[in-house]
Amino acid sequence: MIFNALPGVIEVHCDELSASGVNSMPAKPRIVTVTGAVGFVGRHVVQRLLDDGRFAVRCLVRPDSDVSALQAMSAKLQFVAGDITVPDTLVDAFQDSWGVINVAGYREFWSQDRDQFYALNERGARNVFEACLAAEVKKVLQVSTPLAFGLPDTLPFNEETPAGPHASDYARSKYQGDQVGWLLHREQGLPLTTVYLAAVIGAGDDKATMEVGRMVEGKLPALVGADTTYTYVYVRDAADAIFKALVKRNSVGQSYLIGNQRATTREYFTLIGQLAGVAVPKRNIPEAWLLPVARGMEWLARTTGKRPVLPIDVLKTTMAGSLLFDASRSIEALGMQYTPLQTALAEAVEELQQ
Repeated sequence: MIFNALPGVIEVHCDELSASGVNSMPAKPRIVTVTGAVGFVGRHVVQRLLDDGRFAVRCLVRPDSDVSALQAMSAKLQFVAGDITVPDTLVDAFQDSWGVINVAGYREFWSQDRDQFYALNERGARNVFEACLAAEVKKVLQVSTPLAFGLPDTLPFNEETPAGPHASDYARSKYQGDQVGWLLHREQGLPLTTVYLAAVIGAGDDKATMEVGRMVEGKLPALVGADTTYTYVYVRDAADAIFKALVKRNSVGQSYLIGNQRATTREYFTLIGQLAGVAVPKRNIPEAWLLPVARGMEWLARTTGKRPVLPIDVLKTTMAGSLLFDASRSIEALGMQYTPLQTALAEAVEELQQ
């Protein structure tokens, strides 16, 4: 069922993209549906579409979702109650949509039920893609992660590098979901574009995966994998990349690695420490020493249902070492200009301190 949080939404059809990408004065706004709209990245994607002003934005939300933050953005947002794990609920969401941005998924490194990764990131993605085909959606934007490339033989890797073995259920499930999309692209013409977001940083992230909160609160006793390098991207840059990949002409069939801000684990937490005025742990504990501890935490977490402080998949990802990719395609083809990591972290730290 489609419902409006506030009046003012008009469902309409639109003509095709102009040579410049999107018509400057379209007769009617195209509808773009965003799955996972209430999430950290999803909210910024919705805001980016609203800022552009040329789209009617529809949000797929679960019936029990808190949509107050989205409602505050615009009275014209449209909401559809649905769930990517329930295919029948996607019919209304994608009806008459020109584009669909699939941000929905399980962005974590632990779950009491490991099938949750595959239910959302693989089977849920399949449901979205098949519903897009049925609704004859013109552009489908899949939001994924560089971890979907696993542990490739070549570093830094690029969009054409074959995937290697995966260190976590999160990485493996995202890879499998992406592959479903590319199979449907080849065999049934799914108009798919994929973006792979580096570790996303900024205010408003309610997940514990980036450890900003624990560091600001002085609850990080030691570093793990202090010399391992990761790549980061500011959340507004992530949303901008998603938007640009959606509207770019000839982006169907293309993929883009997003983010170029690199830092070792020690450099990352040193930046947070400087911004928050807290001491950075000096001790670095070898991953092998922590494996028995992580396994014990995992066993206890499955009993209690409470996320362990050190999920074993986080440890396995750290043990795999640096995962570096080449983001030059996103810079050249999408015109991305990336925000410094310190700016992104400053925003996150300020929010936590307030």
